[in-house]
Amino acid sequence: MFHLIFSIPSWYVIVRFLIPLAMPLALKIVLSALVLLASQYLLISRFTAGGIFSPEMPRALIILCNWAFGAVLFLALLQMLIDAVALMSFLFRHPLEITPMVRYLAALLAMALAAVGVQQAIRVPPVKEVTIRIDHLPREFEGYQLLQLTDLHITRLFNAAWATQMVNKAVALNADLIVITGDVIDGTVQNRIKDVEPLGNLRAPDGVYAITGNHEYFFEQQRWTEHL
Repeated sequence: MFHLIFSIPSWYVIVRFLIPLAMPLALKIVLSALVLLASQYLLISRFTAGGIFSPEMPRALIILCNWAFGAVLFLALLQMLIDAVALMSFLFRHPLEITPMVRYLAALLAMALAAVGVQQAIRVPPVKEVTIRIDHLPREFEGYQLLQLTDLHITRLFNAAWATQMVNKAVALNADLIVITGDVIDGTVQNRIKDVEPLGNLRAPDGVYAITGNHEYFFEQQRWTEHL
């Protein structure tokens, strides 16, 4: 059912976007197959070594699949908007002609939005500062800085290079205490051992503390607790 839901936008794109375009039938069939394939990224991930949460595929391929998946969803939404405008114009007796150029522009916009979305998702997150005011706080804790790192989900996507950048950024903040609040990884110890290695460089005067999240329990929780 989960994967069927994600198939609906792809079929909408095929029926309402691809089929009306003036292009050879063979090209429509190829593009339709690619759209359907992109919509089934989550299903395909289930059959990789790491499963849906940790597809063990090359990082570039994971990025490409996520971009394609997002592009199909955005294009389906844009095509729905185009159809809604066309329907409203018909109901008000001022029918609009949806030219091929409108569809091509919608496709370019969908691909651009998906690219921006993926870029934002895979970057090292920006620092969010939160000031907590506590009445009668002991003077020695005035200005105390606590750094929370949460839901890192270190995988083939968020790999050793990403973790290194994140750790360097975290250490540069000179926090008094660092806490890692769950979902550190996705994947087995064997598959992630190199990717989590940069976490060993986290340093803070009052220590670095971590707890497990639910995703650790998907992948050898006891081994991960011992390793981390």
